[in-house]
Amino acid sequence: MTRSHITVTSSEPDKRHPAPAPGRPQGLDAQHYARLGLYRVLSLAYLYPKDLDWEEYLEILPSVLEENTRILAIDVSDEINILARYIRNMDTEQILVEHTALFINNPLKDPVSPYESVYLEGMVMGTSTLQLQELYEQYGLSVSEKHSYLLADHIALELDFMAILIEKSIEKHDTSMTEQRDFFRKHLGRWAQRFFQDVKKNTNIPYFLSLATTAERFLQYEERLLCRQD
Repeated sequence: MTRSHITVTSSEPDKRHPAPAPGRPQGLDAQHYARLGLYRVLSLAYLYPKDLDWEEYLEILPSVLEENTRILAIDVSDEINILARYIRNMDTEQILVEHTALFINNPLKDPVSPYESVYLEGMVMGTSTLQLQELYEQYGLSVSEKHSYLLADHIALELDFMAILIEKSIEKHDTSMTEQRDFFRKHLGRWAQRFFQDVKKNTNIPYFLSLATTAERFLQYEERLLCRQD
């Protein structure tokens, strides 16, 4: 299994950027590489900024979003332009404070929670959490020590796991998307769009608004793609 930024198979950190691969094929392969790039870069967006190479991430973020949404014909150009302008004069301390307020304080009492089990079961560390922990283990994956404070059903981990499934399909030249469809329908597709909508309702900071809108529209694209594979 290829290593990702969050769930890993060894102690060696993954050094790849979430940027699209150069010289990649056109057509169906381009679609899947674009999906991979979006899942990976969006998964990083919901980690605590100090846990990232923050300056490097901000440098590539708008271009990765722009290229991959363009390939998939997802219309978020206004959101990406707003994000790019905001990043140029970003107050990092404001981002840290808002990230904490939105995603870290109290997942049961706060209006936004990054955990699937809160949305589907009204509790932290629910059945969803345990199912996902077992699923990651089945794929030989574990959460890296740097992010070990995250439970298995955190939005960043679920987005990253979908990236792993897409990468696995690309490597095997598997066009069925069966594993991706199953994971989307059983987990990510059941709650993540509501999460992104709640983020938009509870912040006025362009960084979070633009990313949540982009992620929501991307998952709408994914729902159309994966739910037609019957």
